[in-house]
Amino acid sequence: MNQTSKSIDSYSTLPLAGLVVLELGTIIAGPFAGSLLADLGALVIKIEQPNQGDGLRNSGPVIDGVSIWWGVASRNKKCISLDLKSTIGHQTFCQLIAKADVLIENYRPGVLDRLDLSVQKMHLMNSKLIVLSISGYGQDGINSQKPGFGKIAEGLSGIVLLTGKPTEPPLFTGFSLADTSAGLYGAFLINVLLAKGSEAKNIHLDLALYEPLLKMLEFQFHTSDELERTGSNHPYSWGMKSFSERLPAFQTCDKKWLQLRIDQNATTIILQECGILPDQKMADLEIDQLICAWLSTYRCEDALELLASLQIAACQIQDGQSIAQQAYFTMRADLELVKHPDLGQFPVPGFFPKYARTVNNTQFRATEIGADNDFIFREFLHLSEIEISQIKAHQKT
Repeated sequence: MNQTSKSIDSYSTLPLAGLVVLELGTIIAGPFAGSLLADLGALVIKIEQPNQGDGLRNSGPVIDGVSIWWGVASRNKKCISLDLKSTIGHQTFCQLIAKADVLIENYRPGVLDRLDLSVQKMHLMNSKLIVLSISGYGQDGINSQKPGFGKIAEGLSGIVLLTGKPTEPPLFTGFSLADTSAGLYGAFLINVLLAKGSEAKNIHLDLALYEPLLKMLEFQFHTSDELERTGSNHPYSWGMKSFSERLPAFQTCDKKWLQLRIDQNATTIILQECGILPDQKMADLEIDQLICAWLSTYRCEDALELLASLQIAACQIQDGQSIAQQAYFTMRADLELVKHPDLGQFPVPGFFPKYARTVNNTQFRATEIGADNDFIFREFLHLSEIEISQIKAHQKT
């Protein structure tokens, strides 16, 4: 790891302290990989265009002009603005490359080449630099120049057909599953290579958005004998070898949702609770309608208690608000309360897996574009005042 950052790194007790990461990623996949490394103590220098910034600044919920998503995604990062098309911006970026351990980017293949910043050129500046490139279809192949979108990647991976009811159109997940999976997988690969130490040179990680999900669905290549789509009831979705178990959802009288694990034993117990003879033949749809009517008379908390007493596996289907209200998640530090001078106190995701940590690496930080320019330019790169003035002259922020 680069030793330069240790003197300015405030997370020296974390495992990636001393690692210098440059993040050119935008929106989700690249920034998510950077966030994972930053949470573990790396000095992540996020580089944005001076007049535009990362699209995450304008994504997700915005409260009083503050993007909550951005405030979580940029925590622990040093955010600078740099025009890579300008001579001084290009030169400054090259100075950063020389001092970095990792570069994360998720531009379309060829963008860095046009900026005269090809991976090959960057490796000439720093042979130990690990470059992670995340793109829609990968760096090569006939589709490499197509624009990458997370939902398209999910469709390519095979996961979408494992959603919804078999008789209805498949569904997409309600969040950026492909993007975050790619960020997670990319961060994992970076750490694997870091374990090799000085042996790793001229490394370029080429990751397509759909590939991590493709890996997670490795069973799908051996189910070609199935003639009809099974959707969410696909037996291998949860590791089962038959269609004898289902995971239906039902709403309670207080408008909360429960998910149940229904097998033959659970069906028998429920039918008995409803006064129906267990040997009576009933289709899954009829059973689900019966359970729906049965659970609709209970509050969620009472229904969970009853199901537990009947030894039927169940859980409340959570959302952000319900998670924030339950002591269990706070006890696990799965979410933590942070304070913002304008927004007050509110929850954000915590830091996990569990590891010794400081309070700093879970803080909310919705920075302005170029908020850390002076810090990086002066204290990290040790640029002269003339050089800093030249950089500012090419920016309108």
